[in-house]
Amino acid sequence: MSLIGTPFLAFTIVLAISLTLGTLALWNRMRGPAPLRTGLRLTLLLAAQAAAVLVVLVGINDSYLLYDSWRDLTDGPSTATTLETSAAATVSSDSGSGSGIGGDSGGDAAPSRPGLRPGPHPDFRPVGAGLLGAQLTGARSGLRGSLYVWLPPEYQDPAHLGERFPVVELLPGQPGSPLAWFQVLQGQRTLQRLVAAGQARPMILVAAMSNTLGRSDAGCADLPGGPHTQTWLGTDVPAIVRSEFRASADPADWSVMGYSAGGYCSADLVVHFPGVFHSAVSLSGYTDPEAAVVLSHPALVGRENPRLVMCAASPQPDVDLLMAGSMEDGRTVADARAMVAVLRPPAEGDLLTVARGGHTMDVWAAMLPEAFRWISRHLR
Repeated sequence: MSLIGTPFLAFTIVLAISLTLGTLALWNRMRGPAPLRTGLRLTLLLAAQAAAVLVVLVGINDSYLLYDSWRDLTDGPSTATTLETSAAATVSSDSGSGSGIGGDSGGDAAPSRPGLRPGPHPDFRPVGAGLLGAQLTGARSGLRGSLYVWLPPEYQDPAHLGERFPVVELLPGQPGSPLAWFQVLQGQRTLQRLVAAGQARPMILVAAMSNTLGRSDAGCADLPGGPHTQTWLGTDVPAIVRSEFRASADPADWSVMGYSAGGYCSADLVVHFPGVFHSAVSLSGYTDPEAAVVLSHPALVGRENPRLVMCAASPQPDVDLLMAGSMEDGRTVADARAMVAVLRPPAEGDLLTVARGGHTMDVWAAMLPEAFRWISRHLR
């Protein structure tokens, strides 16, 4: 049974009701010494209470999609293979893009197939209106993860049949599921409204698994010995999308956007892969790495800090960043201002703030319309 969805939620509700009714029915029917009866009653009460708490937790998970599989919840490994060599662990920094920062242009990835037409794709299955999903293994990272692709209505329009579309890669927070972009934030509906109003371009939305260590934060990095999250998100996912769909091969048409830990990851990816992404949007993200697995490797601490990376770059790559935050969300806005302040031409940065709201989905949903408008303005 799937962790998310109505069947499991219904099961937990039935379980809670059954345990509560069972406790009431058996309360005065206990037999044996008083200590035994007391122990049995206490056990029934605790079981009923635990079941009630489980209902709440499952409901919250369904609402916010913190975990979308049992593997994520149990902190199971996400790697199909473990890459042990130091060369593999630093693959993204060894692939030159001409930026001086170690971006990867994805030049050795599978080429796009110009003959692709609208319709089913061999590796993807329909999981919603216009939404396709797949479990795929990255050729460079060895990671196996979920990938969800939303195709705009224009993708199937005969008038756009030969057109290649801009792409936005979407990253969830930690914990978080890539499906949250479509089921909670409703990013596809926001984009459709903006396109209809002439305020945004039709774009392919790609939500990728980024929590490659389950409950533990992988820090959007290529960790020594794996997992190689950065290579998965910056090389493998774009290569898969370019291969399977009519996606533009021009980095100027590619953007990456995330919220919370995904916002940090989006800024980190654009500075390391300027040959893949031209723009990035960080919704309530941060710039100093926070993942324990990154902080435990001193060599990664500076490399996975996008602000320090840009400070050290000369010249800086031609990338655009939108840093967004709420004035009531701790240091989010201060960190965003600090990131924008270090950018020098040709790099550019903008700041988006909201006056109220914390570190919540409601705040990020409110930021989405301007984020999509901003991305559309920075497509070249």
